[in-house]
Amino acid sequence: MADFLIWLLAAFGCSSLLVMLLERVTDRMSSSAESPDENYRLLIRDSEQVLEGVIRSLLFRSYWSGKSIRITLQDEGSTDDSLKMAALYERYPYCWSVDRHQGIVPSNTIIIDLRSKQVEA
Repeated sequence: MADFLIWLLAAFGCSSLLVMLLERVTDRMSSSAESPDENYRLLIRDSEQVLEGVIRSLLFRSYWSGKSIRITLQDEGSTDDSLKMAALYERYPYCWSVDRHQGIVPSNTIIIDLRSKQVEA
């Protein structure tokens, strides 16, 4: 009888573990299909000096808050390496896009203007 009770408890523990793992997998799959919690549109033009710091700050904030984000870059004629820097971030798992056509901005988008001001001589 004791052996039967041990096997019964082991089976219950394994099935509970399996159910918990399946719930986590389905939660991750459903959360990745949903739209991100926060949308950011970064307006850039010759912004290589500040671009990396802003992106890292947004990623850090997203990580600690647990909210997913979408970062969209809107380039307005950069002549520096801003777009090359942006290409490096495309390999990260968060939502990322580069908008060269200045498309329609959703209403829940936070716009961050990083365009450098040109000093006229």
